[in-house]
Amino acid sequence: MRKIEDLEKPRDESEHGTLDSEKTEEEIIFPLQEPGASPVPQKGGHVFLKIFGAVAAPALAFLLGFATNPESLDKTVKIAKEYAAVVWGKLQPARQKVAREIDAALKDMKPAAPGPHPTAPVPEQEKKQRKIKYWWDPMAPDYKSSKPGKSPMGMDMVPVYEKEPEVREQPDREGIRIDPAMTQNIGVKTAKAVERTLAREIRTVGRLTYDERTVSLVHTKYEGWIEKLYVNFTGQEVKQDDMLVDIYSPDLVSTQEEFLLALKYSQTMKDGPFLDIGQGADSLLEATRRRLEWFDVPEHQIEDLVHNKKITKTLHIHAHSRGFVIQKNALEGMFAKPDMTLYTIVDLSNIWVLADIYEYELPWVKMGQETEMTLSYFPGRKFKGKVSYIDPFLDPKSRTVKVRMEFDNPNWELKPDMYANVALKSAVAKKALAVPEEAVIHSGEKDIVVVRNKSGGFESREVELGPQAEGYFQIIRGIRPGDEVVTSASFLIDSESRLREAAGKMPGMKSGATGEKAGPG
Repeated sequence: MRKIEDLEKPRDESEHGTLDSEKTEEEIIFPLQEPGASPVPQKGGHVFLKIFGAVAAPALAFLLGFATNPESLDKTVKIAKEYAAVVWGKLQPARQKVAREIDAALKDMKPAAPGPHPTAPVPEQEKKQRKIKYWWDPMAPDYKSSKPGKSPMGMDMVPVYEKEPEVREQPDREGIRIDPAMTQNIGVKTAKAVERTLAREIRTVGRLTYDERTVSLVHTKYEGWIEKLYVNFTGQEVKQDDMLVDIYSPDLVSTQEEFLLALKYSQTMKDGPFLDIGQGADSLLEATRRRLEWFDVPEHQIEDLVHNKKITKTLHIHAHSRGFVIQKNALEGMFAKPDMTLYTIVDLSNIWVLADIYEYELPWVKMGQETEMTLSYFPGRKFKGKVSYIDPFLDPKSRTVKVRMEFDNPNWELKPDMYANVALKSAVAKKALAVPEEAVIHSGEKDIVVVRNKSGGFESREVELGPQAEGYFQIIRGIRPGDEVVTSASFLIDSESRLREAAGKMPGMKSGATGEKAGPG
């Protein structure tokens, strides 16, 4: 090992060789040590690395432990997301620049069709003179706006002026051509658009019930005891004026006595010399007779009282209408009061059917509309009826409206609480141009049908739909009677048409949809 003083002495190149070939193990650190001092050997660069490693290793371990700590993990992820958002924002101008360069490259690939393109640069003077029609994004031709700004793709909107051509051009009327083999392979089927009468049929389940207008309640207008029952059980059929019960009432007995006295007095004074007294006796007789009638005493019993002049202990209560007893509260020997219902009688010659109709079906239900009912109890039979009432309120839970239908039931075959299948038919439109419902493609914003044109190709047409009925859609606008529409595989053809239409809108490119044939070969 040489001393530092040896470095200052001149060395013969031949004796010692070149300096570059010599290697020393010590590194000289300035300032140099004073002459005469004992030389101190210095460590190499790896000393610094050891020091850095000793400090960095614990720091790195600390950072890893902090980042994976559950308490700070969410904070670390949030910071990472914010950093990524900043980086993405910095890259946005670069993305726009690349898109503009792609647009320029496509423009240079092939000459565009005659006429100015919507994205062609417009001189500043012309911009001031011409009026902007709308703003659009060349990367998303379907997106238009009345104001400048950013498109959904993040691109700056480009103005289109009034004298410039529309962005959306009409597709070639020759449409998409498909060879017969491919037509058969993809299962293309067609049907003609014809005029027909569309009728909407609503099917639902109804429940039979009695006509509330034919319900008759039997009461007494006086207090008394029931001596005898003529109708003894629920469900028994009764006819109008049939006797129901015999009842004894002290009020009726006293009223009969008053009537007989008034009758005798009237007959005595009838031939008397005093005319006024005779008229008063007749008025009294008439008043007592009306009292018996108001007590619902039958007319034949009043006539018997007039002829026989004998008081009857019990009087009859008669049925006011025909029907069936659906409730019986009367019992022999029971004390009856005016507030008690002895019988409830219902006439079943007319029956009601109640059905629930959904709110979207209400436009097809009208008052007086004819209905048809079938029951499993009568297989093969159909009953005809009419809609007699539509509930003015909607059930908020089921989103339905009660509809009432009436059916004749002369033989009492239809029973309350039966269930029936009900069909309501209504004419939606007469001589309506219609196509099968499977021919219509719903894209969300518009409705499309695929039509075979005169040249043998297929083209997509936007249509305006009317009501749907019996598997058909009414077409208000878009096609004409006799047009041949695709009823199967129409989605594939429409997708191909849209793809070629979009390709034709790209600057500097031309769609070859009209001359090509889809399919092999």
